[in-house]
Amino acid sequence: MAPAPKSAEKKKQQSLTSFFTPKTVNGLAAAFEKQSRAQAKSLSSPSKDAESPSRKRPLEDTDKGNEQPEKTLKKLRADNDGEDAESSTFFSKSPRQSAKTNDEPVTAGTRTERYRYDGSSARSTQDADKNAGSGTEEDAQERRHHQELHRKFVKKLGHPDAMAWRRRLQDDAPAGDDEDADAEGGEDEAPAPTTKTKKKGSKTGKLTPMEIQFLDIKRKHMDTILIVEVGYKFRFFGEDARIAAKELSIVCIPGKMRYDERESPYRVIVRFAILTSTDPSEAHLDRFASASIPVHRLPVHAKRLVAAGHKVGVVRQIETAALKKAGDNRNTPFVRKLTNLYTKGTYIDENGELDQSGGSGTPSGGYLLCITETKAKGWGTDEKVDVGILAVQPATGDIIFDNFEDGFMRSEIETRLLHISPCEFLIVGELTKGTEKLVQHLSGSSTNVFGDRSRVERVPRGKTMAAEAYSHVTQFYADKLKDNAQDETAAALLDKVLKLPEPVTICLSAMINHLEEYGLEHIFDLTKYFQSFSTRSHMLVNGTTLESLEVYRNSTDHSEKGSLFWALDKTITRPGHRLLRKWVGRPLLDEQLLESRLAAVEELLEKQSTAPVAQLETLLANSKTDLERSLIRIYYGKCTRPELLSVLQALQRVANHYSTVKDPLDAPFTSSLLKDAICALPQILDTVISYLERINLVAARKDDKYGFFRDEYQTEDMQDHQLGIAHVEHELDGHRTVAAEKIKKKSVEYVTVAGIEYLIEVPNTEIKHVPASWSKISGTKKLSRFHTPEVLRLITERDQHREALAAACDRAFKDLLAAIAADYQPLRDAVSALATLDCLLSLSKVAAQPGYTRPSFLPSSSDSTISITNGRHAIAEHTLDGGYIPFSTTLAHPSPLAHLITGPNMGGKSSFVRALALIVLLAQVGSFVPADALSLTLCDAIHTRTGARDNLFAGESTFMVEVSETARILRSAGPRSLVILDELGRGTSTHDGAAIAQAVLQHVVTETRCLTLFITHYQNLARVVEGLEGVKNVHMKFKAEKGEDGEEEVTFLYEVGEGVAHRSYGLNVARLARIPKKVIDVAALKSSQMEQEMRMRRLKGICRTLSDVIDNGSDQLDHLVSSIEQL
Repeated sequence: MAPAPKSAEKKKQQSLTSFFTPKTVNGLAAAFEKQSRAQAKSLSSPSKDAESPSRKRPLEDTDKGNEQPEKTLKKLRADNDGEDAESSTFFSKSPRQSAKTNDEPVTAGTRTERYRYDGSSARSTQDADKNAGSGTEEDAQERRHHQELHRKFVKKLGHPDAMAWRRRLQDDAPAGDDEDADAEGGEDEAPAPTTKTKKKGSKTGKLTPMEIQFLDIKRKHMDTILIVEVGYKFRFFGEDARIAAKELSIVCIPGKMRYDERESPYRVIVRFAILTSTDPSEAHLDRFASASIPVHRLPVHAKRLVAAGHKVGVVRQIETAALKKAGDNRNTPFVRKLTNLYTKGTYIDENGELDQSGGSGTPSGGYLLCITETKAKGWGTDEKVDVGILAVQPATGDIIFDNFEDGFMRSEIETRLLHISPCEFLIVGELTKGTEKLVQHLSGSSTNVFGDRSRVERVPRGKTMAAEAYSHVTQFYADKLKDNAQDETAAALLDKVLKLPEPVTICLSAMINHLEEYGLEHIFDLTKYFQSFSTRSHMLVNGTTLESLEVYRNSTDHSEKGSLFWALDKTITRPGHRLLRKWVGRPLLDEQLLESRLAAVEELLEKQSTAPVAQLETLLANSKTDLERSLIRIYYGKCTRPELLSVLQALQRVANHYSTVKDPLDAPFTSSLLKDAICALPQILDTVISYLERINLVAARKDDKYGFFRDEYQTEDMQDHQLGIAHVEHELDGHRTVAAEKIKKKSVEYVTVAGIEYLIEVPNTEIKHVPASWSKISGTKKLSRFHTPEVLRLITERDQHREALAAACDRAFKDLLAAIAADYQPLRDAVSALATLDCLLSLSKVAAQPGYTRPSFLPSSSDSTISITNGRHAIAEHTLDGGYIPFSTTLAHPSPLAHLITGPNMGGKSSFVRALALIVLLAQVGSFVPADALSLTLCDAIHTRTGARDNLFAGESTFMVEVSETARILRSAGPRSLVILDELGRGTSTHDGAAIAQAVLQHVVTETRCLTLFITHYQNLARVVEGLEGVKNVHMKFKAEKGEDGEEEVTFLYEVGEGVAHRSYGLNVARLARIPKKVIDVAALKSSQMEQEMRMRRLKGICRTLSDVIDNGSDQLDHLVSSIEQL
């Protein structure tokens, strides 16, 4: 292409220099003003908006007669082009010299180089004007003014606040960061040179200040999914975005996933705000992957992430736009901080509970369990470990601790884990191999016995951790009790904590440190709710027994339906539901407390159709708020305003319901347990009313923080800012008159459009009256909407007052929560009393079912006894379509101490022993039992060994699990225990299994002397133990007869009878299981042959014994008679 003529190039340069000629204050070029001054001295220069023919706005201080036609304006512009040559002397294309002050940029981009101000050019122009004698002193002064304006203009081109610089940042910034775009440029950094060929997605991209903030926080919380507040959304970045997209089914915008800063050519250098990656596959990406959720959906999505097992953090903007604009940091990003952390064990929210069962899942206990152990002694099967545990339920404030020694089977740890059902583990130090496998087995699968995958965190344990933990715990409680040094209760409280065993103290210290991160460490102030797991006031029900008796979940799909707790749970409130769960898992050993609980249940049963019980049911039905969880949220300071109102009103209803009860004698019941619970409720009435008096009920329901407190309870700061807002609004109202005069109207009214307030509407036909200083906000074809400068100033002032008022309201609300937290214990005691009433009413509904009776407890001085008349299975009768066939039996010292139970397969042996154990368990919970009569002494433990299973995680075979559980029972059982052994010895050969079964039965009867139910299919064992004192043979009755096809048919009667069942009729079960007939026929033939061979061996043995009797006399006579009877 031929080069452009010089004249064209010159003309182009003149056009450019004319465009960048410095403007006057009123907006036109100096040359334009110089030419037009003679023609219209009173004419003010039009603004930039004058280019539009529909906008010819005069200045506020000009008269209408000074307006000029638009054609005159165009003519003047045309004349202005002739002065470009003179104006161009102010510009130079040579690079600008380096600035010596800190106010100017060090370097500049190519877009500003060509328009740098050159002082020599200006001086030459001044000299030329002086020599020509054509200028006046007035013109020289005006020219110097123009030069100064030009200096500022060129400086602004290279400044980070310039429009060009802002546009470049917006092009380079990741999408969605518009909220922080106007806050960038805290340093005078030179813009990088840009070219038309630059493409998006370069290997090195600029990080926005907001992303630098994110990386600073992320580096400290690499194990946490961060949800970052950005404007009107919450966003995820990098790997967090990928996880959130997977768990929440939201869109993830592709980008970099990694955050790490390992030494690599792709390193992330935050100091220089350069974004690269350790992964070469991400080198072409210049921004983080991202995903977003709306602000109002944060609680829902955070809960879903926590329920999936993730640790979730919420990063919020902790300053508002109006206060930021008024502050000194207006040009920096919003300050953001990590304000909330959540895990399964620490999630406390008003929007439901994480531990509610869903589908076939099972709720966990909601506990965070800390565990530490040290190897005490031994190796292999002789291994012993010293274990300390501390379990915290942040949602209710309950704390359980224990210190114990466990063997190589880890049965004690398993028992506690199954009772507590933790949803999260905190492991201090290294666990032994056996314990580690047990924790993995119980918590590592989404189908585990806890109902869901449990989260595990680990903290190291140093050699001096015991001393450090003691010092840490002492300091923690010393600081808490500093103000109560003279309080005896406070001193006793500290003494109680410091007497905890060393492993428990280590767990307590670790748990305090752990919960400080979540802001929940205050839970340990409530030492009243510390409970020892191994207290002797409750029966020991180990983990194996919980599973085999299906106490909390059935053994089929591990759901709650079909369990003992499911059969008993008729509670109405959530606190009552949780309390009943504790009662079922911890039966009582205190006979006096048991009798008081049974007396309360019986009184409620007798009065079930009377007014007192109806009133109690109404009270519980109206208590829909989970008061226990809401109170602990108030204690932590996490409660919302509507929730606080709901809690206080619910507590007021509870207290008002029995407000007339001033004394136990005024209670509508006679039972001591019911009277004490009812008397505890009205005691909180005055406290609750004193808090409700401060609250504006209407505003609290609407979550209106500004009107939450009644006028007389507002703080001084709140009142000051409210007066400030009222004053601003008064000024805004008065400004309408001034605005009306400016646009030649009698009056104007403010309008609000799209959330923008205080807009003044002007018809487009009258827009010429609108002053230039007014800002157009929006418009239609017929009218335009404006903000005046005074309105903008007043709105800004009002917003600052509003946000300061919001901060003052939040402070006042936190102070109110702190005041209520000081009364936490009396309020919690009232809620506990309400939960007790709910549990007793639930047990009375169970007792009202047909065939339930009150158990009778024998004195503790009596020998161990269990006597049942027409007992039934507490769970099966609720799930079976037909009726359950009752049984009657007695176990007692000295005889029968044990039942040896035989019978056909599927004859009901296991159902019988489980039914008996459940009846004993129910009786010691304080419930009526499914029987016509029950008398018993208190059992201190129930031990079971049932079923056949292996333990692959521990490397144990089926038989190893069987004998290990048996060994634990032999070590733990005492004279007051109930032991159930189901088919012991079936996991090995017949001879070894029968020998082990016989030896174990003999030991529990002769050595332990405990009540025992022993199921077996070894008929020889039944014959051998007939001479063993205290053992009675019983069997499950049946009828066996030939069918029409000649095959033997067995009818199960499901009744318990005395004697031995000589056959198990396994072929009958095989036939019911639809084993092919050919296979069953062969099995029947083989069974007949084996029975015949066994008879022949026995006959030969009898013959030898008979020969010995004849030869040696009568010494072998008794043995001969026994052998003949067996034959």
